[in-house]
Amino acid sequence: MHLSMNLLIKNEADIIAENIRVHAALGVDSFVVMDNGSTDGTLEIVRALANTLPITVIERPTLDYQQSHWKTEMAKMARKDFGADWTIANDADEFWIPSPGCNLKDELTQTGSIIHCQRKNILFEREAFDRGADFFTQNLCVSSPINYRKGGEVEEVERSIMLGKIHGKVIVRSPGMLRIKGGNHRAWHAWGWLNQKQSERITVYHYPIRSRESFVANIENRSALLKKGVSKMGNHYRRWVKLHDSGQLEQEIDRLTVPKERKSTLLDLGIICEDPHPTKVITQALNAS
Repeated sequence: MHLSMNLLIKNEADIIAENIRVHAALGVDSFVVMDNGSTDGTLEIVRALANTLPITVIERPTLDYQQSHWKTEMAKMARKDFGADWTIANDADEFWIPSPGCNLKDELTQTGSIIHCQRKNILFEREAFDRGADFFTQNLCVSSPINYRKGGEVEEVERSIMLGKIHGKVIVRSPGMLRIKGGNHRAWHAWGWLNQKQSERITVYHYPIRSRESFVANIENRSALLKKGVSKMGNHYRRWVKLHDSGQLEQEIDRLTVPKERKSTLLDLGIICEDPHPTKVITQALNAS
């Protein structure tokens, strides 16, 4: 079984090498990477990795940001270039971690269509965030997300976006794949309604807040897309653009990280837990690669 991963990236120099190296160590056979106009050295990092890993690199420095179309294009390219049997539509801040003793390929079959995988946010402790600790050293995981009402992300400033529910992601069988949809959270497949399933061995760990610099750069990129007229964008990005423009980003960082005085309360309520598994897997994979 050939497992390919595609990544749509822009200004991910702080994490893209770790993402590709870790997933290569965990069972991904090839990568299709589309760069959306990076200016921080991201593209150069990927090209250097392509000297030793099977990576197809696409430059797409446009602001129309047609995510679903581009992700579908990359999934089809993985089938054409590498003979991929299955593909993962990934983001640079997501790490697909198998259960202990498992591999990312263990659930792949010749007859499946779509495998749904749970996704969890990893929170940065504020002290570690302020001193610039590596993102993968953090192990506070949102285990029981808060069921905020749907909508209101932009107006309800008191929310902690990181503590809310987030959608899972999918692995898609290449033969029969029709389209990657919903911000890479869903897919259309010719026979998907027959034999899709929920993964019991893979969790997607999400690290969207890694440093002040990368966070601000991401928001500024989203702001440029909105000004360009891009309409399909998550409300959390719209919220962050609004807070950035109104000078309230520091207060938002307080809500997105875990200050020392708030940690024990969140642990006691069961909203978060300590999960050292992704840190262990990522560290071992980086050391081995």
